[in-house]
This record gives sequence, structure tokens and C-alpha cells, in this order.
Amino acid sequence: PTEALEQLVVYRREERFATCRQHIELHRRSFYKLSLIGKGGGSFTLNDEVVAVAPQSILLVPPGTALSWRLHEGPQTGLYCFFSPDFYNAGLLPGYQLGAVLAGGAPYVYHAATPAEYAALAQSGEQLLAQQAHLEKARHYLRLLLADVRAWERPDPPAAPRPPVVQQFLQLIAARLAAATEPVLALDSYAADLCLTAKQLSVLCRQATGQSAANLLKEKVATEARVLLSGTQLPISDVAYQLTFYDAAHFSRWFRQAVGQAPSAYRAQFTTYK
Repeated sequence: PTEALEQLVVYRREERFATCRQHIELHRRSFYKLSLIGKGGGSFTLNDEVVAVAPQSILLVPPGTALSWRLHEGPQTGLYCFFSPDFYNAGLLPGYQLGAVLAGGAPYVYHAATPAEYAALAQSGEQLLAQQAHLEKARHYLRLLLADVRAWERPDPPAAPRPPVVQQFLQLIAARLAAATEPVLALDSYAADLCLTAKQLSVLCRQATGQSAANLLKEKVATEARVLLSGTQLPISDVAYQLTFYDAAHFSRWFRQAVGQAPSAYRAQFTTYK
């Protein structure tokens, strides 16, 4: 689907599989993607995390998540659908809207179902597929389906939250990447915004994540660069500008050091992939 998606579309994975790529590089969309995997599965990257998606499972990816996948060889069955936040949230009070009930803005919800669970999910999915032309009925079945997803969202006790300063640092990185108006690689300026030195910030990041502040920053910027190179048609000079590098040459040198390939070579390996 395109960014113009306004409501809901549902497909059988086996019917669309022949026209879909076995491997899709990092990209972002403004809608939710819900996958019911009967047979098949694969390796999915969601932001900076790799998830092994098994047969008889369900995966919900919210808008804005950097997503890529490499599917297993062999049959791929089940359903997948795309829906806009407005479609699900229509008529709901803010506290009941989907973004509010998914804990902490998580980049995905994944659940490997038991056979009984998957049978119930598949039944709801078939009703959703059958009613997708009747939007009120389709919305009802989508909400029923996602009621189970919300129950499975936190199957294990949540990990200890990151310290506020580290969380604020990551939020500042995301804000600068979105705004594209301030240098994104200037670690000292992030530290100054947090009333710290770069060394103090790095110590806090290492204690919380095992990585230095500089490595976390490089990781986030590299992810955004890969999304722009593989998920858009922007010229490399425009990608460099979007990421606030001085010019394309500066960006190319940085990307080669961070990722191990020139931006043009990284993009080329996906433009002809079928």
C-alpha cells in the first residue's frame, strides 16, 4: 500500500507472496501492519532489534517503526493487513485508542501462539478479510483481533526502565533526526542540553545499555540513513542534507565507516532485488 492508505486493506499471504519481495530493507510507513503467520515466517528487524518470527504467530508493527524482513524459503500462508490509526481509533476516547493502550510506544508486538490461540486468531482474521469492504463490520473484527494482541503485549515482566537522562538522550536524537535542522552527530550539544558533559552522558549510557553515548548515537543515525537509502528515492546528496551532514562526501565517508559500505553500494543491492 501507499502512504495514501486511508483505512484498511487485508491480503492472504499466499496470494500476495509471489508479488512480494522475499527481502525488504528498512523502511517506515504511516500505518499499522498486522501479520498473521500460518506457515513460513522469517527474520524481521524492527528499529534496532531482530525478531525471529515463527509459524503460527502474530506481529503488529505500529506506524513509524523502521521495518525490514527476510522471509524463510517455502510456503508463506496466513493474512496481513494494513490499517490507519484513524480507522481503528474512530469514535474512541483518547485513553482507549490503540497508541494509548500499547505500552510505552513499543516498536512492535509479537506473540508465538499455541495451536488453539492461532485457530481463534485465524477465525477472526478470516472474518476481517470477508468484511473489509464493510468498514464498520471490519473495524469491529479488527478490534476483537487486537484485544488478544494487547493481552499478549507484555508476556514477561518488563525490563527495568532506562534512566530518565538516557531516555531523554534517545528522544533528543529522534527529535533532531525528525527536524533535520540541527547537527545530529554533535554529541557535546546533546550533553549540554541535558546539563551534562559528554563524558558523564557516556558513563550513564554505558551503565544503562552497555554502549557509549557515541555508539548509541551512531546506531540511531545509521538506522535512519539505511531507511532513507533503501526506503526512499532521495538522491544521496538529499539524504546527506536530511541527516545534517556538510555534504554528500562527508556523509559517504561517515556511512562507509559506520556501515561498511558506500551509500550507493548499499542502495544498489536492494534496488534490483526481486
